[in-house]
Amino acid sequence: MLSGHRKTFEIDITMKRYSIAWWLVILPTSVTVGGTTILLTSNFTDWGIMPLIAVAAVSTVIADLAIAASMEAIAPTKVSIGPGEKHLVSDLASEKATIMSGFDSISHGQVSVRGEMWRAIRAPDDTGTLTVGMSVNVVDRDGLTLVVSTRRG
Repeated sequence: MLSGHRKTFEIDITMKRYSIAWWLVILPTSVTVGGTTILLTSNFTDWGIMPLIAVAAVSTVIADLAIAASMEAIAPTKVSIGPGEKHLVSDLASEKATIMSGFDSISHGQVSVRGEMWRAIRAPDDTGTLTVGMSVNVVDRDGLTLVVSTRRG
């Protein structure tokens, strides 16, 4: 961090639509709906195998679409891990913090972010004055130490 190079960690927690993992989540319900449809239809009708398979396929597709819609409605689109980390390409790298102590004659201190106290260091390229009570931007994180700057991340 102090060398000016930013560490980048990317964790893809999203499930791509129509990927193998996506279909594996839906598969148990597909099998259950299709099998139950065949069992119930064969018990209450005298249809042949082809109509039974057709009805099971239609009911399975309808159930899969309903599950897919509910997965998209309730699936998280963003998981917040900690201040200073980018989660999506469109996210800003910084978050606001308030200086609680330090930074007078040293390059580190403590800041408050979302009501939590964090150890913080000044960004290497930041030359602004940092004083207690001042609002700064969290531009990165190195382990449990935040990197703060008077400039926007």
